[in-house]
Amino acid sequence: MINEPVFVTGAAGFIGHHVVRLLLEAGRSVRALVRPGENTRNLDALADTRLDRVEGDILDRARLTEVMAGCPVVYHLAALYRTWVPEPRVIYDVNVTGTANVLAIAAAHGVRRLVHTSSIAAIGIDPGERPADETAAYNLWGIDFDYVRSKYLAHQVAAAFAPVLDLVLVCPSMPLGPGDIGPTPTGKTLVDTVNGKLRFSFSGGLNIVDVEDVARGHLLAEARGRRGETYLLSGHNMTIPEMIGELRRAVGLRHRTWPIPGGLAALVGRASDIYADHVSQREPMITAGAVAYARQKLFYDNRKAREELGFTVRPLAETLRRAVEWFALHGHIERAALPAH
Repeated sequence: MINEPVFVTGAAGFIGHHVVRLLLEAGRSVRALVRPGENTRNLDALADTRLDRVEGDILDRARLTEVMAGCPVVYHLAALYRTWVPEPRVIYDVNVTGTANVLAIAAAHGVRRLVHTSSIAAIGIDPGERPADETAAYNLWGIDFDYVRSKYLAHQVAAAFAPVLDLVLVCPSMPLGPGDIGPTPTGKTLVDTVNGKLRFSFSGGLNIVDVEDVARGHLLAEARGRRGETYLLSGHNMTIPEMIGELRRAVGLRHRTWPIPGGLAALVGRASDIYADHVSQREPMITAGAVAYARQKLFYDNRKAREELGFTVRPLAETLRRAVEWFALHGHIERAALPAH
């Protein structure tokens, strides 16, 4: 029934709060799981009596069992998206073990439908430059990037529940847009590029999608997705230099960037890893794992989501403008870095 609460993990996050907003706009009631002490600014703006916030952690099975009770639909978005952490095990704990906890408890509760937020990181890439689809075998084990590996493992855990749980898996690409309060690594790269802190590029490919399109894709997956199926919620394929050119055209990027060999970018990433590990203990601007991943042609085909879910994406220029405007409004981008109007 429409008034039964929908349980959402990661509800205060970048994609999560957009999903919560769309559910509320559709007249649904939402039970939003937030971690103790988490920044809930994104949810604070959603003043709605149908929004019930509950504190908990996806690694706390007893608490999950308690707060998920009575929710026939679950959206599992909680994950740790970081390029570096002091102890990599925490990424696997949250992304893999946390996923197993959520899905096992959902199955025990007899949840009617669950939408699991996976990632393009869980999908392989085509050896050439052809966009990969949901059938692409994972072939990224050679890249030492804990986030990517954890999302692949979490995807396998989630898919294994299909015989006992009506679930759909969605794989967003690299989202940009309003509400990236972290910012996420994807958003931080945009911010650093516009601010002129990141002045180089290298050969590689990426796929950018608007965060609100991704959130809408989640609701479409609940309504129309086939049990146990995976859908790529991807957007626009382009090389890294092409992305910088699009950013320059869309928002008037002032700073020049210089192309460098991928091997040199990898050395910069490795040096940044060493500095973070032994000196700063803070996530660096660039890491060796992120460079190795970004040097691939990360091109994806969203045809299945378009044809089966009705998924659509807005123009890239609109997404870039919306993201930059939001970052500037919230103090992440220096006004001097943007063209005068």
